[in-house]
Amino acid sequence: MTGDRAPGQFAGRTWLWIALFAVTLPLVNPYVRGDGNGYYAYVRSAIIDGDLDFENEFRQGDPSFRSYYFDADGTLRPDLRSRTGRVVNQWAVGPALLWLPFFLAAHAAVGVVNLFGAGLPADGFSPVYRWACAIGTAIYGALALALAARVAATLTTRRAAAIGALGIWWASSLPVYMYFVPFHVHALSAFAVAVYLWCWLRWRPLEARRGRWLLWGAAAGLMIEVYHLNALFLLIAAWEWTRDATRRRDGRDAWRSGAAFATGLVAALVPHAAVKWIVHGSPFMTGYLDEFIWEAPRLWQVGFSADHGLFVWTPVVAAAVAGLLLWWRAEPAVGRALAATFALFYYVVASYQNWHGLSSFGNRFFLSFTFVFVVGLALCVAGVERAGARRLARAVVPAVAVAIVWNLGFMYQWGANIVPSRGPVDFRDVARNQVTVVPQHLGGFLWRYLTDRGALTRDVERQDDVERRNYDHKR
Repeated sequence: MTGDRAPGQFAGRTWLWIALFAVTLPLVNPYVRGDGNGYYAYVRSAIIDGDLDFENEFRQGDPSFRSYYFDADGTLRPDLRSRTGRVVNQWAVGPALLWLPFFLAAHAAVGVVNLFGAGLPADGFSPVYRWACAIGTAIYGALALALAARVAATLTTRRAAAIGALGIWWASSLPVYMYFVPFHVHALSAFAVAVYLWCWLRWRPLEARRGRWLLWGAAAGLMIEVYHLNALFLLIAAWEWTRDATRRRDGRDAWRSGAAFATGLVAALVPHAAVKWIVHGSPFMTGYLDEFIWEAPRLWQVGFSADHGLFVWTPVVAAAVAGLLLWWRAEPAVGRALAATFALFYYVVASYQNWHGLSSFGNRFFLSFTFVFVVGLALCVAGVERAGARRLARAVVPAVAVAIVWNLGFMYQWGANIVPSRGPVDFRDVARNQVTVVPQHLGGFLWRYLTDRGALTRDVERQDDVERRNYDHKR
C-alpha cells in the first residue's frame, strides 16, 4: 500500500469514532425476522437444545417466515424436511459463529442474575440474547468500517478516509443491516470480507511466508462460512498466488504456499461442513433451492432499476466504484484484482433469480464490498480535492452530507412501508415524500422506535405481511 499517511495517524481520533458508534447503539433492533431466523437458529439450537433440529426455532419466527415452513394447521411442510429427518436450513453457519461470544455472554449473564432470583428465561429467545447478538452485529459492522478506513488513510488522507467511512456508513444500505435488521447476514459479511481483504493488503506480497498464507486461507474460510456468495472473492487469492508463483524461481515454494492457504481455508470451513452434514446428510449440501439463470443476467437492472438498483437506491456507491478505478491507477495489481472480483460478483448477482433481493433496501448483496466501497469513496474524494478546482473540492462534504440525509429519509420511507419494500419504487414519490412526509413524521416514528419498539415493529410487520401477500414476484 502507498500513500502519505500511516495507519496510526487515522487512529489518533479513535475515541471519537468509538463515541459516535456508541451513540448509535440505541438504534439496534433486536428483532429476528426473515432470513435471520435461519441464521440465528444455529446458535440457539446448538447451545440451548444441543440438537441442531430447528423446528422449534422456526416456529418462533415472524409470521411470513412461519407461513413458508408450516401449513395453516401448523404442520411442517414435508418437502422441507431433510433426509436426516431435520428441518432444512439453507442459510450459512458463519453468522452463528460470530454471534457465539455474544450469545454465550448473554447466557452466562442470565445464569448469574437468576441466582439472585431474577427469573429470566434462559431459552435463547428472551431479549437479553437477542440484544447481545444484535449489538454484536453492529460491532462487526463498525469493525469493517474501521479496517477499511485505516487502509484508506494509507492511500489518501485522514480527511478523505473519514469522509469515505462516514459516507458508506450512513449513505449506503449498511445501516439497515447493521442496526435495523441485524440478524440478516450482510453486516457480518461486510466484516468477514474486510478481514480477508485487510490481510491481503497488509501482507502482500506474501511470497513464501506460509504462515501468512495459512492465516489468509482461514480468513477466506470464515468469509465463505458467513456468506456463501463471498466465495467469489477467492478470485483475489488465485490472482495473488498466480502472480507470486510466476515471480519465483522455485516452483515448490509456490505450491507450499498454495497448500498452506488451502489448509487454512478447509480448516475454517470444518464447522460449516459438520453442521451441514448433520442437518442435510452431506457436508456439501447447503439446502439452497434458489436458481441462477446464467444465460439471462439482469445486468442493467441490478445497477439501475427502480427495483432495488444498486446505483439508484444508494448513489454513493457509484462514486465508490469510480474510486475503485482510481485505485486501479494507483496500484494496478490490486485494482485489477478488485475490479475483476466486482465484475464477477455483479454478474452472479444479476444471474440470481432474486437479483433484487426481494424485501431489500438497495441491493443488499453488495454489502460484501463495504471495505472496497469505503476505500473507493475515499479515493474519489481525494481525487476531487487534488483536481485543483476549489469550488468542486468545497462541495465534497456537502455532497456527502446530502447523500446521507437523503439515505436516512429513504430508509425511513422503506422501513415504515411508505414506499414498497418489494418491487420497484417511484422515485418521484420518494422525492416528494422526502420534503413532505419525512420532515413531518420521522421524529414521531423515531420517538416511538426508541420508546415502544416492540409495538412499532409488530405494526410494521403486519403492514409488510399485507404487502408480501399482494406482491407479484418478477425476475
